[in-house]
Amino acid sequence: MKDLREKILIGATMLFETRGIRASGIDTIILESGVAKATLYKYFPSKNELIIEYLKEKSNKFYAWLDEKLINKKKGSVEILLQLCDLYEQWITTPKFSGLPFHIGSIEFPDPKHPVNNYSVELSNELQKYLSGLAYIAGVKDSKTLGQQLTIIFEGGALIERLSVGSGAAKRAKNAAITLIKASI
Repeated sequence: MKDLREKILIGATMLFETRGIRASGIDTIILESGVAKATLYKYFPSKNELIIEYLKEKSNKFYAWLDEKLINKKKGSVEILLQLCDLYEQWITTPKFSGLPFHIGSIEFPDPKHPVNNYSVELSNELQKYLSGLAYIAGVKDSKTLGQQLTIIFEGGALIERLSVGSGAAKRAKNAAITLIKASI
C-alpha cells in the first residue's frame, strides 16, 4: 500500500516541478501516477494534502542531506556554519534545484488563509529555526539573529539563482553569509 502512495507522490512531484502545482490537475496526476482516482483520494483526501506532502517531502530530503553532510562537525566550531555555506551553494546550483519549497507554495497559493500558504510559512520558519540551531551549535552568542540573517541571504540567493540560473547569485550569497558568520563570532 505504501508503494501506491509513493507512486502518487512521485508522479505529482514530477508534474509539480515541470508544470507547476496549479497547472497539474488531479486527472493529470492520476494519469502520470497510473492509479485510480479512488486510490489517489484514499491516500490524499484533497489536492491540498497532496501538495503539502510534496512540500514536506522536498523539505525533509533537503534537511536529511544537510544533516548527513554536517554530522561530523564539532560542537562549538564555526566549521559547521562554513560547511553549511558550501553546501548551500552546492544545493542551489545543482541542475535538479527547482526552488525552495516554501517559495513554491507561497507563490502558487498567495492567499494567507490557504492551507498550502500556511504550510509554506511553517517551512520558512523551520528553515530559520534550523539555521539558528546550527549557529547555536557553532557557539554564536546571538544565534537567533544570525539564523534569521542567514535565512534572508540564503532565500534571496536561491530565488535569484532559480530565476537566473548560473548568475552567480548562490556564490555571492555564500560569500555574504561567510562574511556575516565571521563578523558574528
